[in-house]
Amino acid sequence: MNLTKLRYAVAVDRQGAISGAARALHVTQSAVTKALADVEQEVGVALFNRHARGVTTTAEGRQFIDRAARILADVDQLSADVSVARQSREQVLRIGVAPSSLEGLMSRAVWSLVSEHPDVRVHLRGTLFEAGLQLFRQGDVDALIGPARPLMAEAGARTEGLPPLKALFFVRRGHPLAGRAVLAEDMARFPLIVPETNGPYAEPIQHVMQQSEGDPLRRVHIMQSFTMAAGVIERSEAVGMVADSYAQSRQFRSRFEVLDFPEQDPLPMAVAFRSGGHRGRALGWFLQALQKFPPSTGVDMPKP
Repeated sequence: MNLTKLRYAVAVDRQGAISGAARALHVTQSAVTKALADVEQEVGVALFNRHARGVTTTAEGRQFIDRAARILADVDQLSADVSVARQSREQVLRIGVAPSSLEGLMSRAVWSLVSEHPDVRVHLRGTLFEAGLQLFRQGDVDALIGPARPLMAEAGARTEGLPPLKALFFVRRGHPLAGRAVLAEDMARFPLIVPETNGPYAEPIQHVMQQSEGDPLRRVHIMQSFTMAAGVIERSEAVGMVADSYAQSRQFRSRFEVLDFPEQDPLPMAVAFRSGGHRGRALGWFLQALQKFPPSTGVDMPKP
């Protein structure tokens, strides 16, 4: 049974006339007349008695119309419930950041999102790049921020480019390498702390590791948490990596020094999200915030 035709029949009953139902439904009178004839033919009984002033419902029609009205009410309620559930889901935005050492650079974009849209709940998740890509493929994150090249090649994903990030090596203040030009073989003499060995920082990391004697991984700490890595570097002679945008912050400069090491090519970044289906409002708002405050803008919060 066609729900639209049922809705027309119920409207005729409520308006008491075909013409009145047509006006209420914003359709032509002929459309209502045809729909009513189709329903009566399908159920095999007359639903209405026609007369000069309109229509009245027959006994058989009364039972049919009352049940049809209940069905339509259930369908309308189901549609409303689905809409509410979808809006509720849209209020929770799951964001993956790869590698997780870049997580702190998201503070300005997240601040902008939640301050302008306080009903949105952000689930921010730092991860290794390959693990983040798997989460994205499984639908466990709504957006993934990471190196542009592999994200742009991901099937079923749309990407928006972000300004590139520059990776720098850094040490504690007073470190033996601080304050002078440094080569890869100089850094190879010290422990190296990296978030991962094959992510966005892979090229400079591999360059340094190749200068080590024996197994280069024996001189490398892998720490996804930048806070943890920074704490170790501040209390040891280890060398770490930091994004240029964070290295410019007052907090960083008060504790660490960037090494005078040949600059690496900036890394193009992007945010990926699924290309098909419905794009929630929260995701749209986040993309706007991310374009306004990309990871390359640093961590210092804008003034209210």
